[in-house]
Amino acid sequence: MVKIPDEVLNAINNEKNPKILATVGADGAPHAIQAGSIGAPSNEMMIVGAILMKKTGKNLEAMKRDNKLASILVLDGIKSYEVKCKVGDLVTSGPLFDKMSEKIKQSGLTLQGVWTFTPVEVFNQSASYDAGTKMA
Repeated sequence: MVKIPDEVLNAINNEKNPKILATVGADGAPHAIQAGSIGAPSNEMMIVGAILMKKTGKNLEAMKRDNKLASILVLDGIKSYEVKCKVGDLVTSGPLFDKMSEKIKQSGLTLQGVWTFTPVEVFNQSASYDAGTKMA
């Protein structure tokens, strides 16, 4: 486990920044979605709300079982960061779920659960000569 650097944490938690979750299916094919519910409650945990997840949810279940890493990309202008994560649990009750559920209800959607992730590596993927540099 690594700690997400503060500049990356701030980019992740900026609601205006686009965020992409990439998973891998049982057939080995990559699958990516943009998810507005991606966040980081701390520099040691990331979360993604399961709202309309069908294929992604199945991929995450299989990836957790097979100990495969997911990738989360956050865009912040010309800066971007990739966080490779170990897939954790699907939380369906408790404070983490309740807090996100209230937020999701404001957009007229229903939260099915909150996937947790543990950061393993963080990379700078900005449009610069620092692209590909490991940050944590």
